Amino acid sequence: MSKQFFSRPSLVRCVILSSISMLLFCLMYPLGVSALMFSPAPMALLGVRENKTWMTLGLLSATFTLWIVFGSSFALFFILGCGFLCFGLTLPLGKLEKGSESLLFCVTVSIISKMLFVVLSVALMGNNPFEIDLAALQNIFNNMYAEALSKGGQEAASLHESLTRAVTLLPYMLPLVIIVNSMLDSFINYKLCEALQRRREVTFPPLPPFDAWRFPKSILYVLVFAFLLPFLVDGSDWRLWIMLEYNLYSLVKIFFVLQGLALVWWWFSKFLPLPLRIVLIGFLSMPILNTWIAAIGFGDICFDFRTKKIKRA
Repeated sequence: MSKQFFSRPSLVRCVILSSISMLLFCLMYPLGVSALMFSPAPMALLGVRENKTWMTLGLLSATFTLWIVFGSSFALFFILGCGFLCFGLTLPLGKLEKGSESLLFCVTVSIISKMLFVVLSVALMGNNPFEIDLAALQNIFNNMYAEALSKGGQEAASLHESLTRAVTLLPYMLPLVIIVNSMLDSFINYKLCEALQRRREVTFPPLPPFDAWRFPKSILYVLVFAFLLPFLVDGSDWRLWIMLEYNLYSLVKIFFVLQGLALVWWWFSKFLPLPLRIVLIGFLSMPILNTWIAAIGFGDICFDFRTKKIKRA
């Protein structure tokens, strides 16, 4: 190794950024998931501002430190649940030109690392880190139902039916939870790294603005497949097929909602100021309106309203 590689500034930067990453990860208990979500970004910045060798050394040293202090399960969660995302953030730099392609690569790396984390956790420790506590959730739902029942009427019966169905489907949501979590932490860390590297020598390709978000029409084939799945499979492994069908439906709906919100944002960007648009999008993101927004997104994927409107203009 050259002396330049072992320079003191590089070592100091490695110690500082890897320590920040560890600190954010450890703060997930007092501060919640918000701190955990940002923990891969400092390690990715180390790889961008130094090199991937320093980033790997920082990741391994941080993992070893957490292993010594908190134990193997904590360290495994750090390196596979969050740490490997730094490779998803830095490996595409200089190889992929579009920010959307880099983000897709990042999401893929995050999904693979989290799936590996689940497999190793179940095999080595006998527990699923993404498993939902159904008993605690059922108690919450029972309290909600009791409050609605005190008011009487059709509202209580409808709420009870919806909650019962939700609890029944929750055990089948593991793939969806992993995918959505990977999409969210990849997007958050990519945007943070993009902002912090904007005026530096190495930059992250910018993501398209929200009003330009579009998803390919191939998503419609996934929706058709999920619809036809119950008619194509044998009933002997019905649990597996229910899990696949439900997760496909839910994932496609998320894409429809995102495209619908992007279309709404584009519509109102012409005459509403930014604060009002943010409030509007927050309101439209409420679960009670998701179906309508998903329908708008479905229509936009099919007919591409924005392109047609621009051509007419």
